[in-house]
Amino acid sequence: MPMQVVVSGATVEQATLRALEQLQVAPHEAHVEVLNPARRGLFGSSRPAQVRVTVRDDHHPGSADTAPNEDQETNVADTGIEEAARAHGGLTDDEEGLTPQQRMDQRDEEAELAADFVEGLLDRLDLPGDIEIAVHEEQALVNVTEVGSGLLIGRRGATLDALQELVRCAVQRQTERRSHVRVDVEGYRARQLDKLRDKCRDAIAEVRESGEPVRLEPMDAYERKMMHDLVAKTGGVTSSSEGTEPKRRVVIMPETD
Repeated sequence: MPMQVVVSGATVEQATLRALEQLQVAPHEAHVEVLNPARRGLFGSSRPAQVRVTVRDDHHPGSADTAPNEDQETNVADTGIEEAARAHGGLTDDEEGLTPQQRMDQRDEEAELAADFVEGLLDRLDLPGDIEIAVHEEQALVNVTEVGSGLLIGRRGATLDALQELVRCAVQRQTERRSHVRVDVEGYRARQLDKLRDKCRDAIAEVRESGEPVRLEPMDAYERKMMHDLVAKTGGVTSSSEGTEPKRRVVIMPETD
């Protein structure tokens, strides 16, 4: 793992997020030096921001897990807590056999760690923001509100995706198990999920009318699970997932006898 990187971005905040992701460290574990702030020149020209991020001497690397391989999804009959866990990268040995209360305790711990990480990042980037936590047995949601800008979301959610990965690495490093935390900013992911549900309903209606399969756009594992759940509540259709990440998608098809 590198101990120092120099990274550029459209803003200092974006460059810092990218650097922390490359180093796989939390904000409090690194020193950030702004080499060049983003500047807009004459005639519309611009210069990106550049930062040097160095891992602090007192940082002791943990056992960060590598990105999990997602289990094969089949059809909507495979639902419930186990399906939700697979959608986030698969059940671990520690996850299997846990009682609902034990799962909730783990989600509480993960949510607190994720919230601490995000709070530290906001402080490091000198950004405002409140953190809301919602904990369920299958996952914990950490939503950042009152940020005052779209810096943590980025174009088409790209910066938010990077933040999600940073949180995943930080939580897994501290708990030594897979993370079940989903990060949102100003409800962006929730709004996107509502749009995907609307598209899924339209696809269900199309399949019922035409009798032909319909393929939805590529989605992440959690979004696909939500689509499978929606299809499962509808008669006359079924669904499966096909393709490989990041192009894996849900296919809706007529239910066969």
